[in-house]
Amino acid sequence: MIQYKMNKCVDIGGKGQMLQTIQEELARVYAGRELNRLEVLRACAAARSVGLKQAEIARRLSISQPEVHRILRKIKSFPDLLDKTPREVILEFHAGRIEHELMLKELKAWNYTYSQDAEPANPEGQLTGGTWDDIPDAFLRDLITGEDYEAIVEAAHPTVD
Repeated sequence: MIQYKMNKCVDIGGKGQMLQTIQEELARVYAGRELNRLEVLRACAAARSVGLKQAEIARRLSISQPEVHRILRKIKSFPDLLDKTPREVILEFHAGRIEHELMLKELKAWNYTYSQDAEPANPEGQLTGGTWDDIPDAFLRDLITGEDYEAIVEAAHPTVD
């Protein structure tokens, strides 16, 4: 049995489990849940593209047909939800699917997009998000360290000497 404390985890069962902080465990659970949500979106889109009916998709995923309908409607309205993002790479690391070095390598090499005016002629218009927004957001959520953030910034925005 593992007993969690705020900044450390104590193994009280004697089974040699890896020690981890509760914050790391929460990040792992969050990452797994978010990656699962993305996998469901992609699986529904793929199943529909090969002609499976909503009821069949629902049965195979053990969700309701109305939920499949909502997912497919969301994908139709926002097809970019199926694209891989820097956020997903960070989540893959926290879920234990990739190593830290691979996460940093991918994030340093990413071809980032940046926020833009949705309506350039409207001075009070909204901004559209870019993939770069995932990086400061991950830092603020403690999903990447300050060193990771600085390394990614340096790779994405190299200084000119």
